[in-house]
Amino acid sequence: MAGDSGANPFAPQLLAERIHVRLSGHTLQIITKLANVELTPENPKYPGGSWHIEGMENEKIVATGIYYYASENITESRLAFSPRSGLRADDGGRGVIHQQWDYKGYAAAFGLYIAEPLNQEIGSIVTTEDKCLVFPNIYQHCVAPFGLADPTKPGFRKILCFFLVDPFTKIASTSDVPAQQTEWFVNALEEAQALQRLPQELWDIIVGYAIEDMMSVEEAKKEREKLMKERSNMVHDQSTIVFETSFNMCEH
Repeated sequence: MAGDSGANPFAPQLLAERIHVRLSGHTLQIITKLANVELTPENPKYPGGSWHIEGMENEKIVATGIYYYASENITESRLAFSPRSGLRADDGGRGVIHQQWDYKGYAAAFGLYIAEPLNQEIGSIVTTEDKCLVFPNIYQHCVAPFGLADPTKPGFRKILCFFLVDPFTKIASTSDVPAQQTEWFVNALEEAQALQRLPQELWDIIVGYAIEDMMSVEEAKKEREKLMKERSNMVHDQSTIVFETSFNMCEH
């Protein structure tokens, strides 16, 4: 194209040096997650995931590490990436000076077209067993569809995720919040010799006070459902407002 237009080839500016962040002396906080995809002859295909970045705003996740530790009898699985456009997503891409409705110029210069989202798919990586991927939490990513290699047998893919919290921001964690499992407290009270000699009525009163603010398995499952719903809403808002804002050239 340079020969056709007479313009010089584009030469991107390179960073003079790598940027190093020193973590010495910082306590790193990690959020962990296990996720399995189980496929059977009756349910032989995984439809793929949604485009998203990790975590809620209060979790301050800055990077993701995924370890694909086990897989069996599945077709090729990929993880795709899509960053937001370098243009400002909050103004519809109008931050660059242009003549109104010069859509051909924008298409030639930036590859942006009217009403298309301000993001760019940059490719995908094959996620084979024993592979580890690490990437900053500025890219939307999406698991591509896959299925059973042999449709007559079951298969699976299992991953372990590590979400790195901003090392320079402390968030509440399990080091601040005591265990919430009711069974743990009851077991600890049962092992206390001083309480073993109490009448059952007093024992029941003490246990009632001890577990008053604890969480049962049923309550924990309900909280998990509320959390997943909140995260689903956040992913939708994040995608539509930040990553998928439509490109337009209107001045108003």
